[in-house]
Amino acid sequence: MLVPLVKQLTMNELINQIVEKTGVPADKAQQVLSVVAGFVKQKFPAIGGQIDSVLGTSSGETGNANVNGNPLGDIGSKLGF
Repeated sequence: MLVPLVKQLTMNELINQIVEKTGVPADKAQQVLSVVAGFVKQKFPAIGGQIDSVLGTSSGETGNANVNGNPLGDIGSKLGF
């Protein structure tokens, strides 16, 4: 099926851009993308389905969002803050 392939390409393109522009490892870039997608879906639920559609995520997937009530999860500690 072509649609999942397009979603995977979009996700990989974003991950590659994060890696190239920040120098973080690909696995960390994927975590960051997941957290950001979850944050945006939480703040703008009306477009959550569109984000899921483009990135191939599910509406229940939010990465590290809402850890201890923080919508960014524990990303600060992972980035050394």
